Amino acid sequence: MHVCFPLGQGGLYVFQIYDHFSCSGASLLLLSIFQSLAIGWIYGAERFSGNIRDMTGYSPLPVFKLCWKYLTPAVCTATFIFSLVRWSPLSLGKGLVAPVWATTLGWILTVSSVSLLPIWAVYALVTTPGTLPQRFQRLCSPSEKSSMAFQHLNTNSSALAYRPVLPLSEKPKDQIIELHQDKKT
Repeated sequence: MHVCFPLGQGGLYVFQIYDHFSCSGASLLLLSIFQSLAIGWIYGAERFSGNIRDMTGYSPLPVFKLCWKYLTPAVCTATFIFSLVRWSPLSLGKGLVAPVWATTLGWILTVSSVSLLPIWAVYALVTTPGTLPQRFQRLCSPSEKSSMAFQHLNTNSSALAYRPVLPLSEKPKDQIIELHQDKKT
């Protein structure tokens, strides 16, 4: 009963285990490492900078490209390694230390929240046709068609073709007005 509804001390302990292992620490650091590597190296810092320029009309400072490629992955990796070296069992308060089964459950929670990323990457790599370099190239390239979320903008209900967008300062106002009028009718 206390596991499902945190009404007493047992529920509080379950919450602390979940909070300590799943919501902070190793899982967030691992996801941050993967995300910063994906943005800086796979997607590309130049392309990401271009996307920001397209959306805002301003180019980010060059130091951000260095951060996306080198600083952020290095800091996240160093923090992750430091947290593993300095790891200690969860303290439940009042001098109580979480038992081995609770620590095991916590690490299972951590692995379950992080494992989907490499599992999906391996699945996509295995099921994509072509040689290994072709698979990497295809999976690390933008899609030919735009996201399905933009289908409502097109009248023939097919996905819009990908077109590089102009920065906000250079967008022709006529197209925006036409889209707005088409949407009303």
